[in-house]
Amino acid sequence: MAEIYTKSYSTAKTKVFFRNNIVDADGSVACNIYDITSYTNKTANQISGEPDYPNVSTIKLENDIGTYELPVPYAITSKDKNLRLVWTYQVGGVPVNHTSYLQVVTPYCDIANAIEDLDWGTDPSDPNAKSYHEIQMAEKYAREIIEDYTGQDFFLYDDKEVVYGVDSDILVLSSKINQIHKLYADDVLLVDNTANPPVNNWGYTPIVSENGYGIRIDRTNFLDNTVYLANGMVPPTINESYSGQAFRRGVRYRVEGEFGWDNVPDEVEQACIQLMGHYFDKDRHWKDQYLKKVSSFDWNFQYGAEISSGTGCAYADKLLADYVITQMVVI
Repeated sequence: MAEIYTKSYSTAKTKVFFRNNIVDADGSVACNIYDITSYTNKTANQISGEPDYPNVSTIKLENDIGTYELPVPYAITSKDKNLRLVWTYQVGGVPVNHTSYLQVVTPYCDIANAIEDLDWGTDPSDPNAKSYHEIQMAEKYAREIIEDYTGQDFFLYDDKEVVYGVDSDILVLSSKINQIHKLYADDVLLVDNTANPPVNNWGYTPIVSENGYGIRIDRTNFLDNTVYLANGMVPPTINESYSGQAFRRGVRYRVEGEFGWDNVPDEVEQACIQLMGHYFDKDRHWKDQYLKKVSSFDWNFQYGAEISSGTGCAYADKLLADYVITQMVVI
């Protein structure tokens, strides 16, 4: 699937095909843009089938037969999302609706930093120059390796996760959460922070745990009985009923919210730049890949076992070690 970056002035392209050839359309080409990120994010227009951005004009590339470029509205690149593009035109006198898909994604490094750190040229005459498309492909290569290795995504997205309780006041999640939108227990709504005013049918207040990989009960009002007795006050009855088991064993909890990271961590950015360098390295099939042994006769290479479980770059693995999801502990 084609990609463009968040918060960027970017374009998408299409080609017109007619009778197994690439040809120019009879006239102009327009595009309807739909945000199909998720059902919960859809507006009333999307649900009724109307595009978010209707009839956006395209530009015909003069030096490329049958190729049209769509300037994607800047407002639609505000955050990660999935778009459906419906191109409309006529070719050979026949009306055509052609559908393609586009992802708006967060790059895992600042492209300018990558160019500087890897000493790439930007002048086409520079033998070390890289085109913007080549750099995008290198960043995508690095990003997908990082996501596969760490088991998580380093951008913000709305999602939901289903977890079973274990008789604790902490509910461990497999993904990092930033905001709790709704909480359900066996499909019964407990908390809805998106309502105005917020709804709480539970009595407890769930908050994001300290490291973000779970939610826990806000203990602010759960003062120990000795505090009340020492001040001559009667302990609240909630202290008697609360036993540290708000998330009960066997109960299925559905957490809806905003997941991911506000900003790409520095270690992840540095790992991304290292892997982007590997993308262009002619020797990347063996260089810095846990090479264990080299024989001088007939060149017999042996690799360490880590090559099959890491990113393929020892330095990147060290940078990402603390972000591998299986090593996280909920506080």
